[in-house]
Amino acid sequence: MAFESVRGRKVFSPLTGITYIFGDYFVVMHGETAPPEIYEWSQISSVTETLTMLTISAKGNTYSIEMGAFGSDDKFLAVRTIIEGQIAVYPEIRYKFNKRILPLKYLYKNITPDNAYIMKGYYDEKVINSCNIALVIARFGRYMFLLTILLIVALFFIISAALGDFKENWLYYLPLSIFLGIMISIVVYLVVGIIARHKFNSTKKYDPATSKEITVVVSAEGFAAVESSVYTGKDLIPWGEANFFIETHAGLVVLRDNKSVFWLPKSFIPKNQQSDIFGLIASRVRQR
Repeated sequence: MAFESVRGRKVFSPLTGITYIFGDYFVVMHGETAPPEIYEWSQISSVTETLTMLTISAKGNTYSIEMGAFGSDDKFLAVRTIIEGQIAVYPEIRYKFNKRILPLKYLYKNITPDNAYIMKGYYDEKVINSCNIALVIARFGRYMFLLTILLIVALFFIISAALGDFKENWLYYLPLSIFLGIMISIVVYLVVGIIARHKFNSTKKYDPATSKEITVVVSAEGFAAVESSVYTGKDLIPWGEANFFIETHAGLVVLRDNKSVFWLPKSFIPKNQQSDIFGLIASRVRQR
């Protein structure tokens, strides 16, 4: 199991007076005198993360833990790591979570690399935004030409129907339709780009990991991007989980099922290792 060496965490909820222990088991303690309720992770039916609450359902019981009970972001991130590590073993657990930048922990396998490039740093907003815009280009760029053609055709018929005199004026309607079709396509493209540019800002609101030091690992066996506070040195996502990668002037992003799963800012990489690391990645997954 991935992240099995992350030590367990105890969380006390002042609102309910209940103590929760997250580790090899999920334990609920109602005071010092009552016997604890001990659940195996196979008995957990669902986990839901929101901005204000972490809710866990087990054997018909529901436990809601306010985010303030964790005391620190590092403790919450450790608990989240333990939960996602267990979900890798018990994928039947229904899991709802907030927006993320880092890959989910249940994608990881317990792999100790023979040799690895290990880098640390903080994700910079400009780098992530640059990669997001590159993703937009990769995903939607190929469809923009088709969208423009469809808009031109549709606008041509709409203008012809609205203004009439098709036979006499079609030479005027056609360039007008082309101009409007191109302009609308450009506006759509810019709007999508603006949304991509602000994606990181919206994620920061939901995920405390965006402000933490990140450990990034690249090896022949796989890759990782993990909060340094829970990095174990032996957990990787195999390259088989990746479909392709995109390189920008600011960094590199690896995608899985057309969604970003791994971000590698160039600022993390020592200049004398950049060609080796990018070459290793290119040998494991195709570039788009």
